[in-house]
Amino acid sequence: MKQLPAATVRLLSSSQIITSVVSVVKELIENSLDAGATSIDVKLENYGFDKIEVRDNGEGIKAVDAPVMAVKYYTSKINSHEDLENLTTYGFRGEALGSICCVAEVLITTRTASDNFSTQYVLDGSGHIISQKPSHLGQGTTVTALKLFKNLPVRKQFYSTAKKCKDEIKKVQDLLISYGVLKPEVRLVFIHNKVSIILDSFISICMGNLKLRMIKGIVLYFTLCSLQHYLQ
Repeated sequence: MKQLPAATVRLLSSSQIITSVVSVVKELIENSLDAGATSIDVKLENYGFDKIEVRDNGEGIKAVDAPVMAVKYYTSKINSHEDLENLTTYGFRGEALGSICCVAEVLITTRTASDNFSTQYVLDGSGHIISQKPSHLGQGTTVTALKLFKNLPVRKQFYSTAKKCKDEIKKVQDLLISYGVLKPEVRLVFIHNKVSIILDSFISICMGNLKLRMIKGIVLYFTLCSLQHYLQ
């Protein structure tokens, strides 16, 4: 990982990255997909405000990159804004983990294929490592965000009603379904308060509707072609 030049940061940085539970989940899922994960587990407690955990079986984070893995504007995706033309990843600004660290307590457990064991890192609000210890988890990365918006009482107050909390769960579910349709080869699991929320049936329905629309579009295309040929 390298730090982006100041000029590139000015062009690409965003003032707001993490504004909700679903925005945390989105950023972490995209990190997992960029790491080549084929299995992603999303676990929430108390609608995500007590705990958000995203675990994948991707490439993991190299030990040499660990000290800056959550420091803002450090990334392995691009070297400057010119690289955006050839970008093949979801993330590229190096802001996601650092932004989550600003609004929650963050733990990252990771292991690459060449590591003998995984390591759990505890991060501070700036994304720097406070402590680390060995862990038992397999290859991949697990990011845990605790006490979301602990230092933003107004933001937390926004989710004070049961309806808004349930709406946030629905948004997370819809997000996962969207990625399930987009990446059918990736196994996605969603658990809230230790209860699994079924995604497969919804993904199958969406895929079925998508295929039906494609078939209708093809039929319409050939119908129009036939009509055009007849008129000529």
